[in-house]
Amino acid sequence: MPMTDKEKVLEKLKKLLALSKSDNPHEASLALQRVQKLMQAYGITRDDIALSDIDESISNYWAAGSVNPPRYMLGLLGIIQAAFGVESIIHSGHKPSVGFYGNKDRVELASYTWDVLARQLITARKKHIGQQNKRIKSTTKTSRGDKFAEGWVLAVRSEVQLFAMTREERELARLWLEQKYPDSGTTTGREAGKSRDADLSRHIGYREGENVRLHQPVSGHEQRKLGSGL
Repeated sequence: MPMTDKEKVLEKLKKLLALSKSDNPHEASLALQRVQKLMQAYGITRDDIALSDIDESISNYWAAGSVNPPRYMLGLLGIIQAAFGVESIIHSGHKPSVGFYGNKDRVELASYTWDVLARQLITARKKHIGQQNKRIKSTTKTSRGDKFAEGWVLAVRSEVQLFAMTREERELARLWLEQKYPDSGTTTGREAGKSRDADLSRHIGYREGENVRLHQPVSGHEQRKLGSGL
């Protein structure tokens, strides 16, 4: 995708700001002067420069309600956030989607990993529900399916190495969210219903989730590796 004029200016400003920290006083002074002139000419602030490193990658895979999603889906979102050092937002509507926002070098990989793992989770949950006695109530099947999914997510969570966001990244992500989605809120999600043998379903889900291997890629090359590794 071609860069806009503003994006080109922002990239130039970042390079000039790096030069302004040069050990050569003359070079640093000239770079800083150019920064000030460009910022004034284009009406760009320091926040604009910092926020240019924040981006969002949207996945259209969301196999649950957007208003009150099940806890296991929120749990999987939490795993992706922890693994890649990003934040997430659920976009409601006729076809809900989920956006991952944060450092632009990591959000696309987070979105890709979500696609892979979320599809695996939903497939495994449906398979578990399909193995239940056909004569039991649908609410019981749903409850057992939810508990299975929670166990699955818990097992995957234990595999994840945390990629902690820096304080600056968190602050920039918060500022970006306020500017782009000022009306966004939070959700605690829907808890799994109660049913007999729910703990057994959770245990089965955990055992199956232990077979999932989450590669935490850091580049496009690693992304291709992820596709064959999960």
